Amino acid sequence: MLNISTRHFRIWAASVLLAATVLPAAAQTTYPQKLVKIVVPFAPGGSSDNATRILAEQLGTKWKQSVIVENKPGANGTIGAAQVAKSPADGYTILLAPVSIATVKLFVKNPGFDPVNDLMPVTQIAQGDYVLSVHKDVPVNSMGEFAEYARKNPGKVFDGTFGGSSMLAFQQFADLMKFERQNVLYRGEALALNALLSGEVQAVLSTLTGAKPFIDSGRIKALGIPAKVRSPIAPNIRTADESGGKGFYADFWFGLMVPKGTPEDVRKKIGSDVAEALAKTEVKARLYSMGLIAKSSTAEEFGKLIQFEATRWVDAAKGAGLQPQ
Repeated sequence: MLNISTRHFRIWAASVLLAATVLPAAAQTTYPQKLVKIVVPFAPGGSSDNATRILAEQLGTKWKQSVIVENKPGANGTIGAAQVAKSPADGYTILLAPVSIATVKLFVKNPGFDPVNDLMPVTQIAQGDYVLSVHKDVPVNSMGEFAEYARKNPGKVFDGTFGGSSMLAFQQFADLMKFERQNVLYRGEALALNALLSGEVQAVLSTLTGAKPFIDSGRIKALGIPAKVRSPIAPNIRTADESGGKGFYADFWFGLMVPKGTPEDVRKKIGSDVAEALAKTEVKARLYSMGLIAKSSTAEEFGKLIQFEATRWVDAAKGAGLQPQ
């Protein structure tokens, strides 16, 4: 039979263990208690914007709070990112972070924030394919033919990009295929695609998500996807290797970041609820129909991905002659 002191000790130990397991969960349930804002640093209508709205809808239902999407385009995504970085570190202002968040310092000397020291990764959301498209009247049908066309028409072939990632990916293609670019940088994907449709530029490297409706309608021509395998949502579009752009590989992703100093339990709450939303069949299907693969991650995994992208594009930036402005 237990003596009284041992019995009391065991009861005390059990209560401590119970508190240790219950308190973190209880702390998580206090967030959110008011409206949550997700800032998208691009104009409305692009793949990141559309995916964010799907996620906001899911989180709003889960949290029983309003989750709104606010578009803050401009300056290669730095205006929106800087706004979030300077917001209170309480989880109520979240950044939709595109792949270009990792390369911002290659473009902007003083972006108004530091992606490493002012923001914290939460989770990845999705990844997808780029596609190189041209205006329907451009007389080429492959990546190889486009490169030859650009070489034969120096200074006359303009490409449209948006954000740092698409700009650097197109530069990688130009370096690989040895042609000079005439680049026009737009504030968002929708604006770049509109410029292609109007003939303002001859080519655009965009997300497959954004370009697919115009490709399907015949208003623009898809030359290839810079991936090693064809996209399941557009299996008729060749890979770069198949289209004369051998060795050109680039994809895009986006995720969520919060201001530095956001409580760990809040970050984990956001991350776990995002993962729950992305695991739903209906959400996966909606993203898939847009050419996106739902993909959540831990904060640590997302942080490592950002670091990888930061070093990946240095050579392309040099090829473009980029000097941070």
